[in-house]
Amino acid sequence: MNVLLGMNVELLDQAIRLVREQSQERYTHRCREVFSSSMGQHMRHCVEHYEEFLFALSECRDLNYEKRPRDLKLENDVVEALQRLANIREALLQLNISDHPLGVWDTGVIFAAPSSVVRELQYLMSHTVHHFALISVIASLGDISVPKDFGIAPSTLKYRESA
Repeated sequence: MNVLLGMNVELLDQAIRLVREQSQERYTHRCREVFSSSMGQHMRHCVEHYEEFLFALSECRDLNYEKRPRDLKLENDVVEALQRLANIREALLQLNISDHPLGVWDTGVIFAAPSSVVRELQYLMSHTVHHFALISVIASLGDISVPKDFGIAPSTLKYRESA
């Protein structure tokens, strides 16, 4: 398996393990110190980015991460989150990695920026780690333990190992 793809799958595995351990109440609890957001909101945000990536590929269209559905069921229901994470994981394992060109729309642009499957997998990994770091803070403020490497960039972990 492609290393980049494997890193994304590992992030999804981390998410599945974490969500599986949460009660509905902990998953949806809003943490005032972190923008009054919840674990569920950050997980939904990440899931919908991966889904947009996969939908755009399957529909042979440009990506537009801004046009996510913001599905409240996903951010409020542990079972829904687990199912969607598992679906994304499976879709990524089936993905044929290529440097196929993609267009990506973003706020304020008048045309899609050029990108590729590989670049978007890099983006998704970085984006997901960032939101996992916020989830980790929410968890720690709620006295919920998370794995010590959760929300830490792979490059940081590699640096720590070599230091």
